[in-house]
Amino acid sequence: MSENFRIVERKISWKKDFDSSHFLALPYESKCLRIHGHTYHVDVKVWGELNESGMIFDFNHLSNLVKLLDHRILVSEDWVKERRDGVVIIEKNNKRLELPENEVVILDKPNVTAEYIAEWFAERIAEKAGANVRKIMVRIWEDPRSYAEVTLER
Repeated sequence: MSENFRIVERKISWKKDFDSSHFLALPYESKCLRIHGHTYHVDVKVWGELNESGMIFDFNHLSNLVKLLDHRILVSEDWVKERRDGVVIIEKNNKRLELPENEVVILDKPNVTAEYIAEWFAERIAEKAGANVRKIMVRIWEDPRSYAEVTLER
């Protein structure tokens, strides 16, 4: 490296689309109370130092997270009334859904907003992050105009 330059920061960036459906629990009338879907776009940035393998974070972990969410219905754990025989029973907004367990992702969040999906995604990254990772940023785009962003930092 040239003697006039020094590394001041290392960061990886990763983007991917996935399709999921959800509905929201809201205290007012909204079309979002109904089951609907999005082609979400997730944008991840991870800052840190290189680990012993020469990576900040393994992109495969990010791909695996998207595979968990893709073509699934996302629900809050608060809405799950029962799990039995491979079926999840969800009750919320005057709905009762009985869905195959492998078609549902139960988020440990009180609602399934873009804000909470971003938080869930960032927390899963943090679980896999080594001590070399300093900061994680996740943006979840519901459409080309709107996103929610969360940043975690050590």
